[in-house]
Amino acid sequence: MERFSLEGKTALITGGSRGIGYGIARAFIEAGARVVIAARSEGPLQEAAASLGVNCIGLRCDVGDPEDVAALIERAWALGPLDVLVNNAGISPYYKRVEAVSVAEFDQVMQVNLRGAYFASVEAAKRMFAAGRGGCIINVSSVAGIVPLERQGVYAAAKAGLHQLTKVMALEWADRGVRVNAIAPGWVETDLVDELFASRHGERLRADIPMGRLATPDDVAGAAVWLASEAASYVTGSIVVIDGGRQLR
Repeated sequence: MERFSLEGKTALITGGSRGIGYGIARAFIEAGARVVIAARSEGPLQEAAASLGVNCIGLRCDVGDPEDVAALIERAWALGPLDVLVNNAGISPYYKRVEAVSVAEFDQVMQVNLRGAYFASVEAAKRMFAAGRGGCIINVSSVAGIVPLERQGVYAAAKAGLHQLTKVMALEWADRGVRVNAIAPGWVETDLVDELFASRHGERLRADIPMGRLATPDDVAGAAVWLASEAASYVTGSIVVIDGGRQLR
């Protein structure tokens, strides 16, 4: 089990104050890592950091703003060279058919889910290259980037783009020791999906999951610990699907 340890590693997790990001942060700390979590809302961010204990620091950031992202990476790196970046921040606010999505809504989803992960990865990778210590980047994506989900077209396009970006970054950065992978969860029990599953669409969506339940943040966190650890030292450019079999439908 020593190869699964994150002892001595420092990780930055965007969208780390709740849901999947919080679950990953907790699992990383349990595996021995020092963790920096980032989120847009200062109050909930600091509450989450305090609840995770002395091995966690909270830094505010709007990942939709490239300048804010660059500042976040600089501030996090100043606390100690980063070994792991987890691009988890994401939004899926519009459960609409594609023709009903406005330009502003389209841009918002792309800015957070795709552009934010791009700029954070580039800023972190440049520092990893200069330090000559390698590193690991994990993009939290979605099964929506693999199979079409009705009324999630723009979100799905952003996540499919993130999958391809993951593979290109992995290809280009492998010779400098930076591994890049993605995790593609299905429906996860978070406040982002609670309202959707409580609606008239919930029963149908649950019926599409062969294992018959939603994932928990802990289901996703286990894969993140593995990808960040030495146990996955030869893994790069992979999309790890955690969806209870949803993509098999």
